[in-house]
Amino acid sequence: MMRRTHRKSRNGCLECKKRHIKCDETRPNCMNCTTVDRKCQYSTPWWAAERSPSDLSVSPQPPSTGPASTSAPPSTSFPWLQPSSPAEDSHSRVDMVHMQLLHHYTVSQDLHPLMDTCMKDIIMSLALREPYIMHSVLALSAHHLSVVRPEQQSFYHNLAIQLQTQALSIFNSIDVGLYGDSVEKRIPVFIFSSVLGIHALCDMLSYRDSDADSAISRFVAYVTLHRGMHTVMHGYWEELRKTELKVIFDELVPQWFQLTSEGRECDDIRERLSSSMSLDAEEREHALCAVDLVQWVFDAKPKPESRGYVLCSWVAMLGRPFVRMLETRRPEALAVLTYFFLAMYHCRGVWLMGGAGQHFLTLLAEHFHGGEWYAWVETPYQMLQDALEKDALDSSSRFPIATSKKRRYIVPVPMARDFVVTRPQEADAPRIAEIHLAAMDANPLLHAQFPAPESLKSLLRFMENYALEQLRNPATGFLVARDPDTDVVAGFAKWDSPSHPADGKLESGDLRYVEGCRPEYLDGYASLAEEAKKRCFGEQACYCLSFVCIDPAYQGQGAGSLLTRKILAMAAADGLPVYIESTGVAVSMYQRLGFTTIDGFEMRIPRPGLAALSEIYREECMVWYPPPAQDGRSE
Repeated sequence: MMRRTHRKSRNGCLECKKRHIKCDETRPNCMNCTTVDRKCQYSTPWWAAERSPSDLSVSPQPPSTGPASTSAPPSTSFPWLQPSSPAEDSHSRVDMVHMQLLHHYTVSQDLHPLMDTCMKDIIMSLALREPYIMHSVLALSAHHLSVVRPEQQSFYHNLAIQLQTQALSIFNSIDVGLYGDSVEKRIPVFIFSSVLGIHALCDMLSYRDSDADSAISRFVAYVTLHRGMHTVMHGYWEELRKTELKVIFDELVPQWFQLTSEGRECDDIRERLSSSMSLDAEEREHALCAVDLVQWVFDAKPKPESRGYVLCSWVAMLGRPFVRMLETRRPEALAVLTYFFLAMYHCRGVWLMGGAGQHFLTLLAEHFHGGEWYAWVETPYQMLQDALEKDALDSSSRFPIATSKKRRYIVPVPMARDFVVTRPQEADAPRIAEIHLAAMDANPLLHAQFPAPESLKSLLRFMENYALEQLRNPATGFLVARDPDTDVVAGFAKWDSPSHPADGKLESGDLRYVEGCRPEYLDGYASLAEEAKKRCFGEQACYCLSFVCIDPAYQGQGAGSLLTRKILAMAAADGLPVYIESTGVAVSMYQRLGFTTIDGFEMRIPRPGLAALSEIYREECMVWYPPPAQDGRSE
């Protein structure tokens, strides 16, 4: 019998060669074998074949070793993105979850700033050809679902990590040297860089570091990752403008990026950079360009998502001299970064940004506080405070407060209220419990100790009973600040001292038996806190300020400072120092009241929804000393 004629396929599968038919060389299973349900095998692994990225399968298995991507940051900074690690077998096939992610990506209106109709078509056509883009698209979709579906946050977040890691693994297997001068082959790399950059930014912002050094290191790692693709694109930008990406350069960029800065938000930093003697001409030029890019965010019109796209693209558009300034932590570059985070606060409606701008700007302001460079960041920090105040006044005004009996509402109030400080009544116990959880909600340690919504509900019930028990003891150190107009409790402070003894630290008592609690993080924290206090004071008598908790609707209006000053006055009358363990975000307030940092401690905790110890939680040990006695009396 005569053999069928066919074109030879040098890299075809063994089954097709045996049957003498043309193989389409799709990996890991060619179309012929898939159609007739045969086992598809190749004589060489997929990464050894000299193939174009278009020939790669949707979910190949990468080699366990190989050259690391120049686009990847140090593994210590982004442990969830390991581009040289092998893809997992569980993700070597397409399943219904992938279909769900793909559908979500195509129908979601707020997932990707580039998702207008024409860009959808370009991205999806490339994703169907290039597996590394498809995996990155699915990863971004999973990350978006982890935000918009908080009840499934852990599942989608882990899935996003796995898919993005696989995308990097596939991309790293490609020898870009084979691209030659081909502009067409660089189009998928440009799109991949865009999606990868947004995914990396999202991961960076989801970590709420408690100290500026960690936050800066994480941001620099993100910069390294986002800009890694520039080596592939270098020298080809003008040619890309003539390809199918023309819509980005000729339509979207002019629409979203203004070519001149019209606003005045960045005037202060621009003036300081222009007159700085520590910058050379090249550094000054690129720093001012970075400022112009931020100003465009403030000027961007008409939709918030256009601002979001500028922010997502900011790092990619920075000049190399300014990137070096960021990498070496030059104060001038970090000052520019505070304006970037101020712009991010104004883009908080974009899903991946949320409250990150406020958090990171506050961290940087605290980082510079009290030093010669604080003047460089004081303006954006004050602009943030003004914006927070305005948003509180302009918000839809009725802030719900849940109680065990019914739902009540309060109206946001202006700053500098004349709060009335009194000892709370037993009837205030439910309100104190509510404030405690609301004020501590941003603290990652709380969610490590009580990770599930049900455990937080149990904690609320416990705190109500605990507060009631404490209030029944007249010797307990307890004060509340009340709104003078509504008599609503805005915040509370709790302390112990020789005249106000305590039964022990809250974390050391019955709190560990609350349903859903993870006692290992309670015990670990209590042990570290106790050791730190012993190092600082030993057996010396002092006031220990346990909690200063203010309802979020009243924060920034002076209630916390007023309560703390009342306790400082009592400590001064007794001639005793005041000791407190403070989270990073509150350090600046206590410094303004005269506290100084004398020690600190930290522990590793898991991020919300994850089991791994992936975040460092830190507290500062601070002390306030009473003024020296005059004429035999304490001031």
